[in-house]
Amino acid sequence: MPLVQVRIDDRLIHGQVVVGWRDVLKPQRIVLCSDEVANSDWQRKIYLSAVPLEIHASVLNLEETIRVLRSNEFNAERVLLLVDSPKTIVQLVEAGVAIKEVNVGGMHFKPGKNQITPFIFVDQSDIENFKILFNKNISLEGRDVPTRPPIDIASSLEFYTD
Repeated sequence: MPLVQVRIDDRLIHGQVVVGWRDVLKPQRIVLCSDEVANSDWQRKIYLSAVPLEIHASVLNLEETIRVLRSNEFNAERVLLLVDSPKTIVQLVEAGVAIKEVNVGGMHFKPGKNQITPFIFVDQSDIENFKILFNKNISLEGRDVPTRPPIDIASSLEFYTD
């Protein structure tokens, strides 16, 4: 299964994803990985209603996402994987899901988080999880929309000095 993008965005499915990235990535399926959304019928319905009819979508919990990505169930499709935090990416990678690069599209302000780009706010847990991904040679690109130049997250967090 070709993962055309692995994206961290705490808003998950929204306009930037289905309008901005759709034309660039041409996904055939969106996989939304979230235990919270997968366990809530009304949240699942809201997110799925935002997906254009020509794109298949799956809302899965972490365990289901690991199974699907490792089994190649969607092998014939171009898949856009959406998660809401770097911790989820670490969990996927540690469970054997092959991920080479991550797009950080939006981690918005919450109390205790500090701004590193106009659209990325992090706390210590986020930094630690980004560092784990960096140390596994996973490229970390900050870019909210495809028309903006990418930002190297590792450089922004000064991982290169360790």
